[in-house]
Amino acid sequence: MGLIIIYGVLSISSLSATEIDDNSSLEGVSIEKVSTIANGTVLNSIDEEIPDEPDLVVDDTVYVTSKNIDDYFDSGVLKSRFNGKTVIFAENFENLGKLTINAENVTIKGMGYSLKNCVFNLEAKNITLSDLNIDLDSEFANNDYAGVLVYSDYANLINLNINYVVPTNVQAYGVYVEGIGNRAVKNLRMINCSINFEGHNNNVKVYNCALKIVDCDNALVANNTISSALPLKDIIFGANGAELASDLVLTVGIGGCDNLTFVGNKLISEVNKRPQCAYPSLDTMLISKSHNSLIANNSIYMSDFLTFPGVDNYLYGLDIYNLENLTVIGNNISIITTGGKLAAGTAYPIQITGPIANVNITHNDLYSFSNGPNIGVYSQNFYGATSLSITYNKINVTGLAGTHEWALVAGIESQDTHSIIQHNIIEVHSVGDVSINDNLYGVSYHQSTSGDHQYDIQNNTVFSDGYYSVNLLSSVNSTVANNLLVTYNPKANNTNGYKYGDLSAHKNMEFYNNPVISAFNYFANHENNVDNGEEFNYNPTNNNDISNNIDGSQISSDEDTNNHHYNPLIPGSSNQSGSHEGEEGWVIPIEENGNNQHNGESQGNNDGNGNSTKTIMSLKELIMNYINSNTQSGKVNNTSYNGHKVNADSNNSDDSPSDSGSESIASQSKSTKSVDESSTGESSSVSKKIYEIDEKNEINKFIPSVFFIIPMLILFVIGLRRKKLNFK
Repeated sequence: MGLIIIYGVLSISSLSATEIDDNSSLEGVSIEKVSTIANGTVLNSIDEEIPDEPDLVVDDTVYVTSKNIDDYFDSGVLKSRFNGKTVIFAENFENLGKLTINAENVTIKGMGYSLKNCVFNLEAKNITLSDLNIDLDSEFANNDYAGVLVYSDYANLINLNINYVVPTNVQAYGVYVEGIGNRAVKNLRMINCSINFEGHNNNVKVYNCALKIVDCDNALVANNTISSALPLKDIIFGANGAELASDLVLTVGIGGCDNLTFVGNKLISEVNKRPQCAYPSLDTMLISKSHNSLIANNSIYMSDFLTFPGVDNYLYGLDIYNLENLTVIGNNISIITTGGKLAAGTAYPIQITGPIANVNITHNDLYSFSNGPNIGVYSQNFYGATSLSITYNKINVTGLAGTHEWALVAGIESQDTHSIIQHNIIEVHSVGDVSINDNLYGVSYHQSTSGDHQYDIQNNTVFSDGYYSVNLLSSVNSTVANNLLVTYNPKANNTNGYKYGDLSAHKNMEFYNNPVISAFNYFANHENNVDNGEEFNYNPTNNNDISNNIDGSQISSDEDTNNHHYNPLIPGSSNQSGSHEGEEGWVIPIEENGNNQHNGESQGNNDGNGNSTKTIMSLKELIMNYINSNTQSGKVNNTSYNGHKVNADSNNSDDSPSDSGSESIASQSKSTKSVDESSTGESSSVSKKIYEIDEKNEINKFIPSVFFIIPMLILFVIGLRRKKLNFK
């Protein structure tokens, strides 16, 4: 009993000491911190493994699951106490609604999981959304109708995959970046994202746009793929023309974004509905009031196959309004539509509307096809002065040209205050027949606008169905020179490709050397290197340094080199039978019994004792012998010996066999019989001998035929089996 009492006293003393030590370790620690540690939501060791249900913060990384999401997004808001953290969605989520990020320097990431009807509002600085799959099919009015809404500076959208099928007749954006009040946001980075956007604002005046950026300076939009399916809608023009707010449907809309860099993106736009409207229109990309910007190396594809031929539609690839210092370089823009009619409709890869200054359109590849008016680059100064250069572009345009003022098909229509148009390669075609009065030109100022127009149009090459490379209504202090028209029209026999109309409408104009050449002559001169002097001198150029010199250094010149005395490839070139010394492999020895004569020359020697010497046949003679021995035409029976063919009987021959020929045949027949048969056959008549030869020939023909038929049957059976296997 005494020992038990002593042990109990010692245990109580030890427990009291432990409690004192623990309380000492918590001194100065807040109640909230103590509670956090007690709940196990913070780990001091960064080497701790992530548990199966990651509801912990590990090395400043938060793993969000359906069990702990409310711990981090309080009523849908990630608050500032998570500044600098990385938040990872670790499972699929549905119908989370709007998630607002108020914590700075935060990265929100996905792990390949899908967020269904979950949208983001970025309000704090330096937020990154990365590697998220966002799938939307609802309206999000509480997030300004956007899948991703950006109100903050230094936002980074990286590797996002957004699919948005918009409900009917609601407003929607895939990504919407917007300044607040009079303050522009800055330094957006949107890289390697994919947006698939399907809009259905068919019967209401609300916006549907895959990407819209408003009042954001120094933005970088690079290497994204943005595709949209949108209805055609009317454009809402104001007193000063159109602006970003004028278009209800856009794949990409940019307004008030100075120093924009838009590079390496792929934009795809198609028409999915044609509701009733006065001017059914669609832009793939519109940029307005965005100075000092670069649009480079993008691919823009646009199509409308819902509009029938003979019905107007108005399509624009890149639409530029009211800005300064813009470079559009290295882009590939293509528009294809079945729509359009005479003098109504557009399918313009690039449209430019003033006021603008210092716009450079260069090194682009532009293509368009429609059944109405069509222009590769259309620029006009109706709402303000325009100054631009259009250089080194490849432009291919097809439309319906006519005599009406609006029935214009041109590579470039420049209604500008000042423009430089040089070194472009332009191809223009009309879907209808072309007369000399139809409006089909490479470069034109055809539709009149107010003010003076100054042009420098030089060194362009135009391929056309028409009659003129350049057409100007009026000009001031302009130069039109060295523009070549290559015409496919056989009726175009004019020598000057510049159509200037009334000379009095041109002040101080200089024009020269604007020739017209047929396409046939152009390509003949271009492809062939021919001296076109008084004499025909063909001087081909050896571009690949081809030489006919042969290196014979490896060929032996020894005297013992084999020399053929005949050409073994030419039948009958040899007059010898037997071995040619030094030509081993070209002749084959064959033993023959009996005396054999041909044309009185001995082909073998007999010693009189029944022993025969070897007769040598060449390979060529063996082959010819075999071929001749198996040839039959009509009633011709052929036999051969040592390469010499004999006609035994022929209804097709003009010459009957002679007696000497019969004797020769008889001797051959005797040589193939046994000794007993030979003695009997010597007393037979010539006709009987010929009959025996015929009978033997038939046997000889039948035997090789059997050898051919059997393999053919085998191959036929194999083929049938393989065909059945292949069919199965």
